Order: sequence, then structure tokens, then C-alpha cells
Amino acid sequence: MTTPHIAFLWHMHQPYYRNMVTKDSIQPWARLHGIHSYYDMLGLYEDFGDIQCDINFVPSLLKQLKEYAEDGLTDKFLEVSRINAKELSADQMVFILRNFFMANPDKMIKPYPRYWKLYQRRGEDPAKIDFEDAIRFFSWKDYLDIQVYYNLVWFGFKAREEFPEINRMLSLTASGSLFTEDDKYRVLAMQMAVIKRLLYKIRNCPKNVELTATPFFHPILPLLIDTDIAKRCMPDVKLPKRLQMPDHAFFQVQHGVTFFENIVGRLPNGMWPAEGSVCPEAIPLFEKAGVKWIATDEGILAKSGVKGKREDYLYQPYTAEHDGSNITMVFRDREISDLIGFSYAKMNGDDAVNDFLSKFSASFSMTNLENPLITVLLDGENAWEHYEENGKKFLTSLLSGLRKSGIKTTTISSYLAEHPPKNKITKLHSGSWIDSNYRIWIGKDQKNQAWGYVKRTVDELGKKLSAVLRKDDRSAKELLALETFGAACGSDWFWWFDDDFQSEFKSDFDKIFRMHLKNVFSLLSCDIPLFLYEPIHHYKDKENGHAQDQILPQAFIYPVIDGYKTSFFEWSNAVKLDVGRHRGPMGQTEELFETIYFGFNTEAFFLRFDSLKKEPTLTLSDNEEIVVYIHNKQKFKAHLFHDGSQYKMEYSGNQEDGYIIPNSAVNWSMNAVLEAGFNFKDLSFNPGEKITVIITVFRGGLEVRHYSHIHFIVPDETYERQMWSV
Repeated sequence: MTTPHIAFLWHMHQPYYRNMVTKDSIQPWARLHGIHSYYDMLGLYEDFGDIQCDINFVPSLLKQLKEYAEDGLTDKFLEVSRINAKELSADQMVFILRNFFMANPDKMIKPYPRYWKLYQRRGEDPAKIDFEDAIRFFSWKDYLDIQVYYNLVWFGFKAREEFPEINRMLSLTASGSLFTEDDKYRVLAMQMAVIKRLLYKIRNCPKNVELTATPFFHPILPLLIDTDIAKRCMPDVKLPKRLQMPDHAFFQVQHGVTFFENIVGRLPNGMWPAEGSVCPEAIPLFEKAGVKWIATDEGILAKSGVKGKREDYLYQPYTAEHDGSNITMVFRDREISDLIGFSYAKMNGDDAVNDFLSKFSASFSMTNLENPLITVLLDGENAWEHYEENGKKFLTSLLSGLRKSGIKTTTISSYLAEHPPKNKITKLHSGSWIDSNYRIWIGKDQKNQAWGYVKRTVDELGKKLSAVLRKDDRSAKELLALETFGAACGSDWFWWFDDDFQSEFKSDFDKIFRMHLKNVFSLLSCDIPLFLYEPIHHYKDKENGHAQDQILPQAFIYPVIDGYKTSFFEWSNAVKLDVGRHRGPMGQTEELFETIYFGFNTEAFFLRFDSLKKEPTLTLSDNEEIVVYIHNKQKFKAHLFHDGSQYKMEYSGNQEDGYIIPNSAVNWSMNAVLEAGFNFKDLSFNPGEKITVIITVFRGGLEVRHYSHIHFIVPDETYERQMWSV
């Protein structure tokens, strides 16, 4: 008797946002989706214990969930949420107004009149809002309510069932202030409780759910193997310089499997390669890592030499072969999967389920296969923000409908155990689930530049990175270097570069991408190359002073370099960078400075650092260094450090990396403040040349803070007259 089988695979994914060196995270999405769809899905299948499915957890997501639940780590959004509303600084108020309405307006804000009213008062289009001006229209009570609401609305339906207080708080609809600080702390405590329960459920998954994985940091695996593979499916594409990293591609697969086992307690049988991206050369990597099966899109199958009617060739597994290796593959039904992901949210829940079941029955009726397998595979998190009650009605109706229909739900591994593949693929198409190619991640200017940064990192680290990859007995620091390099290769950063998709966080994603690469250099005890300080996404980050074409002091300054605030007028014409007031709330990267001053005259440029600490003398700890990069056509590096007996500020840098050490010394002094002067003639800088200065802080040889680029033109004697005329 022919029995139709359906396998759902829900893909749960977040890129790795956290700085592995400082432990900071500037994005909240692993936490917020954790209390939302991840928890909902596992709880739902606990309730429907006779309905089977696969849930795919990317190891980089599991790592972040563990960091919240067991390691006590936070994120910037969570830290700002914890601050008493009466004690918020102006910049923290700006942060709240800018970011604490990041939720689906119709489904997650509008149902709560007070939250909706605050949202409308702020304005719906962030691009049209002057946030620094807007903060004066909100009281501390308003900020408290925004803090609470933002953290409340992200709870999914399973969390709300288990914690009735969530719905009680959300049911308050008075126009006045609703919440207290105690309410807020209870909300945040419930969040952590749900995250801990989520990790417990993952480790104690019900028998009807098969957990699967992805290569560790969700890379486009074929492009790691060889970026020129993109030419197979995109023959006219403009590609960056060729990058070939098959060893690192295998590391992503193997380390993903190992980490998954360490967290979950068992090996994953199957994998959804990131974005369904496959190529023949990946087959041996999966086999070597012990992966039994992988899944991708039906478009890949259609381009892999199969023949016949779609419903016959699609609804069965295959053995894909390459170079003596093989892997079992299943392919998702694109139409049915995409209806759930992109269309059914606009329909009544019952109508959507009826449509789904009718389409499934129609597809089944058109196949001649015995025991056909229809694979429904899609994002398991983002779609539900567009559904009523986070998809509760649709999902419960769907599973109830499947229970009544006689359709056999299955995990992919269970199906394959009973129905192994009968047919082979000998020429697997290279591509992803989107248009069966890789255009979303390579081929445009910014995407190619990002791949260029990865290649330059590999080239500049040379044998050092390769040696670590090949080692079996890596140190913890070496493993961390490989992991942070792997995190930089995650697909998400390349997804957001260029104009394919829009996000308010593009500049953050660019910073995170380059941060991961910079950490590789620090962890392997190498100088960070200057190109990693150059943004790929061009933006204006008002908070941190980015994207200023030039910094222009009002007039020349002539400071006495003695380490004291000699007089107000000494630095009055300098540019003042208020870095302390913009510092994040993250405790892991405590800020050193309140203010940095920059100015120049025709002979030199000058920097002054004012400490945040209210102490008579500026000091550094023994493992702290201030590093100042100075470059135009030539590169210089000056660093301030304590050698155990005294402070020193010297030019340094590896000449193999292109750094020049001038004959003259830095003119500097550190007492109440740090002052330093850099002579243009000593550095061979001439009037009219554009100079870039980058200021960084290192702790224990690892960069923990870098300040925005200071761009300026070496002035001549006409500078002050020009500024006067302006």
C-alpha cells in the first residue's frame, strides 16, 4: 500500500554576533528569537507527540543560547533594558527610541495601545527621525514602558502559556504609565528562565523530533571551498580574487558536528547546509565528518541531471556521489515550503491549513512513487512574526489537520531507515536554495570586497593559520582564532552587503564581520592590518562619529606637551570626540577615556586623552596598551604601554607588514591627561596629503576597542584663513 510521507524541517539560525575576545554582543536576536519561535516550536511538538519533524539548530546559535543560559553573558539591548529609567543618559534614551520598536508593527506593537501610542509619537520611519531632538518628548515613565514592552512582546505563545504573568502585563492598556522597575526585572528574569528551559528542551528533545545541524557558523560552504565555484551557476559573474579554503570548509562541518554533540548530547545524522548551498566538492567533507544526509532545494535537483515528471523525481531521496564519496540527499518542495514562509500569514489560519493539505494531496496524487516523501523545509523563526499569535493558530491547526488526515509525518532519518535511496546523482549542481546560484552572497561590489577581506586575512596570516587548521592539539587560543575566523565566514554578513536587502543594522553587521577578522590577527599574535579598519558598507554612524570625510579643527593649536590641562585655550580650537558618553553599557569592555581631542598646526598633529576615572593621574593596567595607527601612502604605528617600571610611547610595527619606524621619537607626556604630538616632517607627510589616524585599545595583546577614523589633510599656512572664510 502506498503511504504519503511528509517531513518538516524547521531551520533555526542566528549568526554569531558576540566578540569572542571581549564577550560583548551588540545584537539581541539569539535571545529574542530564543523566547519566541525556538521555544514555541519545541513546545508545540511536545504537545503533539505523535507528529514527527526535524528541527535544525545552527551551532553558532546553540553557542549563543548556552552563553545566555549558562555563562551569564548579555547583550547591549539587555544591558540597556536593565538600566533604571530614571538614570538613563541621553544617549541611552536615543538608543531606546531607535531600537526598542524593532518588532513587527502590526502583529507585535499595534495590539497594545500604550506601546502603539509611544511608537506613533516616536515616528514610524527611523530615517526621518532626529532622535537626539525626539528624546525630550518622552518622560522617564515612557522610557520604562518602552523597555518593558519591547522585552514583553517578543515572548512566543508557549512562554505565555507557561508564564501567565506575561499576558497579564500585556493586557494592560491604560494610556498612562503601566509598569514599574520591579515589573521590568520580572520580565527580564522570565526571559532568562525561558532561555534556560529552551536549552534543557534541546538537550532532552522529545522522541518525535530529530535535531539536525549546519556547518558551525552557517557559511556558504562551496564558496569557502573555492569562490570560483560560483562561475558554474553564474558564468557571467564578476568575482573577487580566487579564494580556496577546503580545509577550513571541513573545519566548519566537523567542528559543527562536534560542538552540536557537546551541547545536545548526540551526533546529528543530518544537515541543512547553510542556505541549502551545495556543490560536488562538499560531498567528501560531509561524509568524512560522519553526516548521513543533507537537504537542499528542488531547484538543485532539477539541474542535477534528473529526468521525468517533477512529482516523481522530487519526492524521493538520492545518493549523491563525487570523487569516491557519497551522501544521501533529500530536496524540499519549494512551492509548499514557500507558501508557509511567505503567503499563509495573510490568510485565516484554518483556510491556510486547508489550502496546505489540499496542495499536499494534489501533489501526492500526481506521483507514481510508492511511499513518496514530500520535504517541507523553511526558516523556522522569522515567518511567525507575520502570523497572528506568532503562528499559534496556524501551527496547531496544521498539526491537528495532519493528525486527522492519515498523512504519515516522519523525521528524515526515520524515513531513510525504511526507504533508502534507489537513484544516484553523479553531477550535483552547484548552487543554493535561492535561484539555484550564489548571487546573494557574491558577485556585487561590497560582497566581493568582503570576500577580498577574507582572502587578505588568509594571505597575510599565511602559514600560521594553515598550521593551526592542521593541528590536532590546538591550544584554547588557537581554537578561538579558528572559531572567530569561521564566524567571519558566516553567510549573513555577505547577505546584507550591497542593496539586495535593507536593514537598520547594516553598519553593525559590517563592524561585526571585520571585528571577527581582526580578532584572528590578535589571537595569533599578529598586527591587525589597516584594511580591516576600513568599512565595507558606507554609512554615517552618528553615535560613533563614523563616515566623517574630514575632521576640521577651527584653527591651529599649539599645546604644551606636559600631560596637564594647562589652560582652556590650549585645546579650545581642537576637535572634541566625546567617546565616553557614547560608550556602551557592556561591562566587559570598560571604557578608558571620556574625551579625545584632536588638532594640528603646520608642523604637527596632536592628540589628548582625558580619562573617565576621576583620579589625578591617568594610568593603564599592566596589560593595557593604546595603539595609534597613522597612514597615508606609508604606515606608522605608535603605542603606549607599561614595561613593568615605566610608561613608554614608541613607534613600532613589523617592517614585513609595511610599517616604518622613523628616526625621531614621539613627543608625549602622561600625567593628568595623555598628550602626544606627531611631527609631519618626521613622518614625511607634506601639505595637501590626506592622513588617517586610528586609535585603539589593546588588553593582553587583544584589541578591545577602536575609535573612528580621523581623516584630515595636512594643512599649510593658508588653513586658518580658509576656515575663517567658511
